[in-house]
Amino acid sequence: HDKDPNVYHFPDWGSPTGKDHKSILYLLPAVAGISGGTLRIPNSFMTQCSGGRNVVYSTSLLLALPMLLAGIALRDPDVGLNFLLACSLLSGVGGGAFASSMSNISFFYPKRLQGYALGMNGGLGNLGVSVTQLLAPLFMGAGFGAASVSDITDTWTYNAGWLWFCLCIPSAVVAFFWMNNQPNHGEATTLLNLKNFWWMETVGIGASFLAVITLIYTRDDAAFQSAGGKIGRNFLLVLIAAITEHIFMWFLTPASPKARVRTQAVIFRTKHNYVMTFLYIMCFGSFIGYSGAFPKLIVDLFGYIKDEDGNEITNPNAPDVFKFSWMGAAVGSLIRPIGGVLSDKFGGAKVTMVAIIVCTIAAMGQAVLVQKTLELDQPEKNFGTFLFLFLVLFLCTGTMNGSTFRTIGVLFEPEIAGPVLGWSSAIASYGAFVIPAMFGVSVAADTPQTTFWALSGYYVACGLVNFWYYIRPGCEKPGV
Repeated sequence: HDKDPNVYHFPDWGSPTGKDHKSILYLLPAVAGISGGTLRIPNSFMTQCSGGRNVVYSTSLLLALPMLLAGIALRDPDVGLNFLLACSLLSGVGGGAFASSMSNISFFYPKRLQGYALGMNGGLGNLGVSVTQLLAPLFMGAGFGAASVSDITDTWTYNAGWLWFCLCIPSAVVAFFWMNNQPNHGEATTLLNLKNFWWMETVGIGASFLAVITLIYTRDDAAFQSAGGKIGRNFLLVLIAAITEHIFMWFLTPASPKARVRTQAVIFRTKHNYVMTFLYIMCFGSFIGYSGAFPKLIVDLFGYIKDEDGNEITNPNAPDVFKFSWMGAAVGSLIRPIGGVLSDKFGGAKVTMVAIIVCTIAAMGQAVLVQKTLELDQPEKNFGTFLFLFLVLFLCTGTMNGSTFRTIGVLFEPEIAGPVLGWSSAIASYGAFVIPAMFGVSVAADTPQTTFWALSGYYVACGLVNFWYYIRPGCEKPGV
């Protein structure tokens, strides 16, 4: 769009330009985040209701749909943003799949290996973010004989959809033929298991849809035009999605899976479910939120400068976002298994505590750096430090992803640990909506540093909670 304003100008949203166009682009990963978080809620309980194998191949097939739609729609330079938001909403199926996979794998390993098992599964799963950020630009830059979406510059954005479509279908086939369900999970027949899956998944998509529709129809409301109003609306949308999904799941689920869901609902009477969820929001919420915001922040902070008349122009010395955007998610994903293994040896709470301290320092440093970068005529001078601090943030959040899940695996018995793992990841994954949306608001207001300061304060609060419940002398649950 920067090189050819006639491409992806989103006429259904009034063809915004400049900062307005940059700001609404944050909605695409944000909507996927709110959908992914909402769909993780039913998927937290899905494995025991439908069987792990059935859930995996079904989610793989369902995830292929938005990839197919995106591959077709992005060929049109006049494609509407609302259509892309619909694709983004459906892509949240992948987030739900993560929750069910973490719940499923926890049943296969003893407590002493929970850190390793959950770390490996989560780390390899999170690596998909980095793989996408690395491979998608390559596919978008290769035409394979097809016409470019622009007459001015060569770009084949739609190939990103085809990339993942071609991965989803084989994944479904492999899961169908070579995975197994736990013998005590699911119903007597595959047909009943699939009925349970599709019912619960559809209800989750419905709850996500309500939140997204609210987002679209309140975008011009006067109450939400200030920076504070926009951020408040983001949290309101999360509440709408999460509460609606819990109500739908409790009252609209068919009788047989409803009984299994209500048996697992004992987690909501356990205090440490909420404590660990609060901590995991810090870990995975930050990781997935940063993953969505990091590439856009590189462009917004370093991709533009002011000319002599004060007009915003493209920075000719800007770093190439495609060379660096994949690094953060890669670091966070690859370190996650190591965080789990270290936690098996030293204790999850202790590893989490060290990572919190480093993460807080890095976030505060990033806040100061970003503010100074905005004042420079040559912002690219600060890019090296910006990249380093962001990689530290990813390193810390990835480590804590492994350490907190190990703590959950040790705190609870297997039949409870699985739902807690899934539900905590569901709530935490709303960070994929909240954090990019917060950056979108703060970038539009020329104050992106405020998001880093807000996150720093949250990290401090998490450090205090972790210390109080799991580390201090006389704490409730030592050694976890």
